[in-house]
Parts: sequence; structure tokens; C-alpha cells
Amino acid sequence: MATSANYYDELVDAFGDPESLTLLVVAGATRDCVARALEVDLHEPVSHPWDDKHDAGYAAWALVEIDGGVLGVEHTGYGDPTVAALREMASHGHAAAVVRGNPQAELRVGCVRDDEVLFDGATDEFAAGLARAEEVTGLELTHDQAMLLASAQFFKGPSRRPS
Repeated sequence: MATSANYYDELVDAFGDPESLTLLVVAGATRDCVARALEVDLHEPVSHPWDDKHDAGYAAWALVEIDGGVLGVEHTGYGDPTVAALREMASHGHAAAVVRGNPQAELRVGCVRDDEVLFDGATDEFAAGLARAEEVTGLELTHDQAMLLASAQFFKGPSRRPS
């Protein structure tokens, strides 16, 4: 695993603006399993959130399979997976971690391994959350993966935007 603080700062920049970013890392699961837990409809593609200038009322997730698991990204901070969804993704010996920035809420890091919640709370820095996600899932995050997510198709999922 990469351990340099500078490396993580650069990695945050590669994934996108951390102020309104949800990054999901799931070890051992498939894309279909992750989509089901997030309630993302892989049959309903939507435009990239940056291309959509109006409030769509839904979250747009990109989910890609990588060696060892799945990475997901949502760019509004309102697609934040619930603890129940993380537990579903982390059942059967898997691990899941989410790092979520949202301008209306604290920076959240949630980590679950084999259906056990290890951590679900606020942290000071997005980069520290990425390091924790790597530690819990055993998956190393890379710039190539960030580029893969940047070019992935987005799909419709529920928004947790406050009314």
C-alpha cells in the first residue's frame, strides 16, 4: 500500500473534488452485488453528473470492477451508502469502505469487514479516509483506477439529499 501523504493528496485530486464526492471501495464483491446494495439500476444509464446542470433528484453512480473488487464514485455527496448497504456489500468475507465529502455534512468514512462495522464516522481529511479504505479492504487505490472511473458510464441510484 502507498503510504505517502503527498501520494494520497494527489490521489484525491485524481478522483475529483472531495467537497462533494463519494468514493466506494469493495473487496471481494462483484459489480452486480454492489449495485444491488446501493439500489443502482444498471439498466438505467444517466449522463455524467457534471454534464447535468439541473437538480436531477437522483444519484449517479459509476461502478467498475478492478482486480480484487469494485470501485464506485458518485459526485454529489448525496449517494452516500447506508451502513446496511455497506454491511450487505461486506458479507461473506468481503470488505467495504466509503469516503464521502458533502458540503452540508461532515466528511464521513465508513468501513465494514465481513458484516462487522469497524468504523462509521467523521474524519478530518479525505486523504486519510482513502488510506483507511485501503487498509480495511486490502485494495490499493491508483491513478489508473481514477481514470477508469472518470471514463465509466453512470447509472441511476437513490439520492439521500435532504428535502
